[in-house]
Amino acid sequence: MKNIRCIKEKNSIFLVLLLAGMIAAPAFAQKKLQKSPGGYHGELDFPISWKRYYNYGEWTGIMKNLQKKYPHLADIQSIGKSRMGRDQYLLTITAKSTGATETKSAMWVDGAIHGNEVNGITCSLYLAWYLLTRYDYDPYVKTLVDNHTFYILPGLNVDANASYVEFPNTPHNPRETYRPEDNDGDGLYDEDQTEDVDGDGELSMMYVEDPGGDLKLSPDKRRFVPVSDMKEEVRRFRYIGPEGFDNDGDGSINEDDIGGPDPNRNYPYGWDLESGNPYPMSEPETRNVFEFQMAHKNIFASFHYHNTGRLIMFQAPPPSRRRLSPEMEERFRRRTEEMLTEMRKTNKYAQAFDRRVDDEYQNDMDTQVAIVTDGARILKNYRPVIAGLSGQAHAATYYMLGAFSYLIELWGSPVDYADEDGDGRISDEERMKWIDFDLAGEGWIIPRKVKHPDLGEVWIGGTPRKHIQRTPPARYIESEALRNALFVLHCVSQFPKVEIREVRVLPAADNLLWVEAEVLNQRVYPTISDRGLKLERTPKDKIFVNTSNNVTAVGVGEDPVTLDPSNSREWSQPIPAEGAEFRLRGKEHGCFCCLVKMDGSSGWVEFRVDSHFGGQAVKRIQVKRD
Repeated sequence: MKNIRCIKEKNSIFLVLLLAGMIAAPAFAQKKLQKSPGGYHGELDFPISWKRYYNYGEWTGIMKNLQKKYPHLADIQSIGKSRMGRDQYLLTITAKSTGATETKSAMWVDGAIHGNEVNGITCSLYLAWYLLTRYDYDPYVKTLVDNHTFYILPGLNVDANASYVEFPNTPHNPRETYRPEDNDGDGLYDEDQTEDVDGDGELSMMYVEDPGGDLKLSPDKRRFVPVSDMKEEVRRFRYIGPEGFDNDGDGSINEDDIGGPDPNRNYPYGWDLESGNPYPMSEPETRNVFEFQMAHKNIFASFHYHNTGRLIMFQAPPPSRRRLSPEMEERFRRRTEEMLTEMRKTNKYAQAFDRRVDDEYQNDMDTQVAIVTDGARILKNYRPVIAGLSGQAHAATYYMLGAFSYLIELWGSPVDYADEDGDGRISDEERMKWIDFDLAGEGWIIPRKVKHPDLGEVWIGGTPRKHIQRTPPARYIESEALRNALFVLHCVSQFPKVEIREVRVLPAADNLLWVEAEVLNQRVYPTISDRGLKLERTPKDKIFVNTSNNVTAVGVGEDPVTLDPSNSREWSQPIPAEGAEFRLRGKEHGCFCCLVKMDGSSGWVEFRVDSHFGGQAVKRIQVKRD
């Protein structure tokens, strides 16, 4: 019995240790490199719920903790302070072991330049989390982080962002930066704001009972709907306006709310006084961003997250200066439509736009069309359109920095979930069914009586809650953030990369040899944008030749030469002693050559390519004299 008892005790101890080990170690223990789409990709290395909106302290805390967890991949800094003193925190992500941050071509990503567009914060933050947690597991992510830099500013308009998440607000406000303004001209600033009259944490609409009113409650008592027959005997209501008080006693409600100029009209390019007042870059939030971008010439492209509408708004080059007759313009438009119809027979995501551009900008236009075609495939229900210019961040990025830029209008409406008749719109009835079935009734403000100090008895409600319209309910956030992250990564995967594919040696005469290198860029993006060339902000690509001591380069002038008599269409550009400048478009190659003199039987010739955005490439070949 004694021996049996000892065995039982040992088994009990073993079971406790086993259970403790199961709790201490993750059940998904495996090698970090993951090739199976059904496997673990680091999600629980930094667990976070994407099923909610975070306030300023929370999401900036997440940024700081990400940097602490992955110091070898991430740095965090404040690029400046908002008008109310909040830091604008930026995460810089790249593998520090593979080179300095500013030596790599970079993607800039920001979110929520408008205060109420806080799902842009989520998408930007999700991208940072996705890159860092997957780095050790996902070869695709690792390659991008090793070779490129990501500048990620989740929240741009941090004061209004904080207010929108933390306090009762309408879906549309606060939108602007917090510059005090006297909207009603009474000498007071921001004194009559929207307010939560009934204390339910939401802002809705106010109505009063009125026998002559033109509204009534719907049969389900959840909405105010028009009275169709004025003879109908029913309790009637009159619309008053958005929820709030008359704080300044002028008889109006909510006429002097918080907010100054629109920050996405405050950038220099295309600025105008009406929407971007009082002057370009007047707001510290926009100025901090643009000064950082101006100082970092490795930024090749940018993403700016907004809402609403599910749009990929890309910055296209300026329209052509060549004027056509109205008839010719109409013919061009019809031809574009016909071409698009034909293209979509084989690719439903195909894109074409009736924007005519001058030859000097045609490559930028072609590049953008190719990229947003891929974006439409990745995002599925997003529509590519050409973006505007009036003082907007993405316009300044392209026209003043020469970087390709994209404004993403997130969410918009639950059309994919609520549109039952397939007409592309959502009726009131369809919206209510979506709320009832998909959200289990959550998301609607039921009308109720409330005592108002100025108006007496009012009814408040009959509208969706805040996170129903411009910003999606929490359950939809992660799927949108994931797809948008994948689009950003796809764009970075198509950043230019120079390669020397082939070096050929051809006899010239006696001890002279032609040596030719083929340089190519297999990515979609060019090594320099057309706009970048125009601005002269980015240095051109350059190729150099170096030789061993017994091999001497011979000058042959600057005119292109053909080295293959059987192919007179293939020209090669001679490389002078100081190197040759060039630019490669997307999916393009170029041939460069030098004539060398051999002073012995063998030696070597080396080509080196330096590209500001396309990186470096070096190839050496041994040459022999026959």
